[in-house]
Amino acid sequence: MKLDVQPLEDHQVKVIAELEPELMEDFMRRAARKISRETRIPGFRPGKAPYDMVRRHIGEEALRQQAVEDIIDEYYPKILDEANIKPGATGSLDEIVSMDPPKFSFIIPLEPEVDLGNYKDIRLDYKEESVTDDEVNDFIQRLRTNYSTAEPVERPAENGDLVYVKFSGKLTQPVEGEDELPFPERPAQFIVGNEVIQNRNWPYPGFNESLLGLSAGDEKIIRYTFPEDEADEALKGKEVEFTVNVQSIKAMNLPELNDEFAQSVGQFETVAELSKAVREQLEANKKDDADDKYYTELIDKIAEGATLKYPPQVLEHEVEHILEHLKEDLARQGMEMEAYFKMIDMDHEKYLEEEVRPAARKRIARSLIMDELAHAEAVKLEQSDYDEAISATVSQLQSQPKPRKAKEKIDQDLINNMTMNELSRKFNVKVLERMKAIATGHGDEPAEAPAETETATEEKPVKVKKPRAKAKPKTEPKETTGE
Repeated sequence: MKLDVQPLEDHQVKVIAELEPELMEDFMRRAARKISRETRIPGFRPGKAPYDMVRRHIGEEALRQQAVEDIIDEYYPKILDEANIKPGATGSLDEIVSMDPPKFSFIIPLEPEVDLGNYKDIRLDYKEESVTDDEVNDFIQRLRTNYSTAEPVERPAENGDLVYVKFSGKLTQPVEGEDELPFPERPAQFIVGNEVIQNRNWPYPGFNESLLGLSAGDEKIIRYTFPEDEADEALKGKEVEFTVNVQSIKAMNLPELNDEFAQSVGQFETVAELSKAVREQLEANKKDDADDKYYTELIDKIAEGATLKYPPQVLEHEVEHILEHLKEDLARQGMEMEAYFKMIDMDHEKYLEEEVRPAARKRIARSLIMDELAHAEAVKLEQSDYDEAISATVSQLQSQPKPRKAKEKIDQDLINNMTMNELSRKFNVKVLERMKAIATGHGDEPAEAPAETETATEEKPVKVKKPRAKAKPKTEPKETTGE
């Protein structure tokens, strides 16, 4: 076997493999025997038809195609071994150069390569904000609001009232092709006043305060210009005219903040216990937010000095993964992807290039950096981690509804997946903690036990009662050039 290995610019290699001339004839006969066992040849028992009869029955080209597939199945792993290539994804048959001798050209993606650079020199202080008494009081105020009762009133809206409205918003200066009604008419309800927490920033900061003093049946026109840093692309720098029609007003009667209220929202005996639980939850939330922000910034800093190489297939796989998740999320909202693209004023290709591919590159960089850092720092799981993962899986399973039939068993694959997910989470936490230790100047100290909380950006509510492989390459040649 003769091999010609040619490096390509996109972290792939082109391998031209020339095999022994007699190989094709041998594999065609082997293919004929296989086909005669699987295909009925008139006048012969399965597997007994002679070679020439099989060739006439199915055709020379079909027989050759089967032989080529069989050659690739058998020789592709040998080609990788002999060329000392570690593939990063499934290779593809680029071209059948010739049949006599058998000569094939493959495009093989290489394993990603990561050079972390001087990552140990990076320093980044870790800062965590404390929880204030006002934040605890605000959270409890939201709980009281959730448990409040509403009573209709015949007067203008006052601070703390629940106001039901119908409102819409249109652009004052729409450009051609632009949706001039970014806020179609809809019903909504707002608890009004500048001290209110709910709906504080929607549809824009201060909207609910503009409802003070209005009575049922009133109509109000409000103009608001969205800032240039508005998250919604369609609203950046745009002036919107809102039309608000007040439907009704209700006074909110909040429950007294006493031990009885604390007992009604959860397993708390006193207001002090409720306040303590709220503070602990808010502290956990803040730590999660601080961790998420810190690790994102730290990985970005490491990425600036790192060199990452990976084949295009890795990027395309991640792009497909992101799009699949987007499709599932939209389906849950009853929306098609094309409708979503129209809503954000993008076509499919523009969305891919401006949104999906950059996100995919960042995710790949994060994953590769964490994998390489785990290897460089010899991060590993201990036996206690495995024991805890199994215990966590058992606890989750015990909390799920029991099988309807006593004989029903829980799927072993489900148990394995749950355990592996827990182990993966623990491993990621250890890697992140090691990164943090290095960046804060404690890299030479023994690693601390990793935090058991995952990094997250969404607020977690207080619990209350209320509602690689040597795979067969793809065999679609660009062009066949028989010699």
